[in-house]
Amino acid sequence: MNAASMAIIENLAEIENYTILPAAGNAQALYENRDIQAIVSISDSLTAGGLTAYHIYIQYDTANEQSRTVYSKLKEQLAESEKALMQEQLQLRGVPTDVMNILDVRQIDTASSQRKMGMILGMFLPYIMIIMLLTGASVVAADLVAGEKERKTLETLLVSGIGRLEIVIGKYLTIITLAMLNLVVNLFSISFSMRYMLSQAGMDMSGASLPLNSILILLAAMLPLATLFAAILLSLSTFSRNMKEARTYEQPLMMVSMMMAMISFLPAIEMSNLMALIPVINIALLFKAVMIEEYQVSHLLITIGSTLILDVFAIWATIKLFKTESILFRSDDDSGSIKAIKKNKASFFNPYNGIVYFSIALLLLYYLGSYWQGQDLWRGLLNTQIFIIALPALLLLRILKLNSRDVLRLKPPKLLPVVLVPFMAVPAAILVATLAQLINAIYPFPEQYLENLTKLFKMDIPLWQSFMIIAVAPGVCEELLFRGMFPRFFEKYGMKVNIVVTALLFAAFHLDPFRFVSVFLLGLLLGYQTLRSGSIYLSMLSHTINNGLALFITAFAGERWIKIFISRDDMLQYWLALPALMIFIIALWMFHKVTGEQTCAE
Repeated sequence: MNAASMAIIENLAEIENYTILPAAGNAQALYENRDIQAIVSISDSLTAGGLTAYHIYIQYDTANEQSRTVYSKLKEQLAESEKALMQEQLQLRGVPTDVMNILDVRQIDTASSQRKMGMILGMFLPYIMIIMLLTGASVVAADLVAGEKERKTLETLLVSGIGRLEIVIGKYLTIITLAMLNLVVNLFSISFSMRYMLSQAGMDMSGASLPLNSILILLAAMLPLATLFAAILLSLSTFSRNMKEARTYEQPLMMVSMMMAMISFLPAIEMSNLMALIPVINIALLFKAVMIEEYQVSHLLITIGSTLILDVFAIWATIKLFKTESILFRSDDDSGSIKAIKKNKASFFNPYNGIVYFSIALLLLYYLGSYWQGQDLWRGLLNTQIFIIALPALLLLRILKLNSRDVLRLKPPKLLPVVLVPFMAVPAAILVATLAQLINAIYPFPEQYLENLTKLFKMDIPLWQSFMIIAVAPGVCEELLFRGMFPRFFEKYGMKVNIVVTALLFAAFHLDPFRFVSVFLLGLLLGYQTLRSGSIYLSMLSHTINNGLALFITAFAGERWIKIFISRDDMLQYWLALPALMIFIIALWMFHKVTGEQTCAE
């Protein structure tokens, strides 16, 4: 191997978050088993001008997202190698023009037409399937209970001698059956026309056929999701006074499901045991894996099992609602109606309005916030915090003529709880970061995700400005919404349930499944600090410290004095978890002692 080839290999080894392995006799076997994502071969030859040209062959699978990402990274890095070699050649006098082609990069596509078709189907069919399933179920569910209320036929059914449990189960099975029927008919209609559409788009579909076995597997996985949607929609229909109200209640579920289903369009996010636990997302990612024949049976079983567990809770809630007379026969004067809000503006704070508000904010974050951040990251982050998260909440309270100080708990805290907050916030940040590292070690995060996260903490702006955008702005704006506004929507359920629900919404709002658990745990602490003390300023301080610590570690990771706390991979040393846990427990106990329990209705 000559010096130029060695230089090319050394340059490839500089690609962050990727490992370059030396040539081995079993390289092809490793590639076929998906242990490696690409094979790079280098050869040289003499040009007509007597110069040495290097031919680089990259073997990869275009139907695999990770493989395509690796190819893109290799090609970018090889472009730098080409420039370096060209500079060396141009130093010589009388260099022929063919020196510009010193590197000849050629791709070897190993994906079959079947896998290419599966890749295309796996991108958009999950989204279409999930929406078809939900819309088919919603049409039936709204009519079965809310429609009967509107037609005044529900009373006749209830006095017919059939038990309410039997009525609920019958309606439940009806929704599932018609939803799955709608899904199957539309799915096969789209799938059979897909091959023709792809051929018309210029893709070589010779030898490709409709993956019927894969579709049958997916239909089996879709059945638990159909039961979950059916139970939720039946609960909404039972709670509604008429079909118009039921349709209104269905919109947040539709919007959230659409956003979760769109994960199939995102590159480099693949199925794992962790992702298999998240409803809707698990079906979308499983669909992608099945269509290119890279799914695991364990993922299929976890997806079905976790969804069935949620089904049990959903159908239990439906039965509970159907047996509650005050809910089944609600009048227009009940709390939560428009008339009630006009009479008593505080009645705006009910769970339904909270979910609607959350759904709208989530949609704005996903579309408008993502657009802003794509145009200019730091300005987009700041605009998101102000104009999507904080300002709408403040304006809504102003419109309702409610006291912002009381609703948002903008009350000055006592000194001792303030002193204890850093002793909870810093250890908590260390603990959740360590937990994230453990999750990453078991279920590795996609490289593209890690790169995007790195860009967030390494923006090309002064450190003080990064601190204001990453730590202070979220610490203030997100707390106004999630520890100020949202707890009011769920305060009738008590302090503990309130903390859990708002923490779940807080984690979901970050649109980051890889940090969902860590953010949820942080949300529990922030909710406890606010509701226990009655002051939102404590959670604002704690949130700012948490984000600021992450920024601090990233900014000073290269300094010698911090190496005792972080490893070579810029991760926290695991031994920090033990003292952090001890300090956190002591500080939490003292905080609990010095703060009086504040009710959520305060």
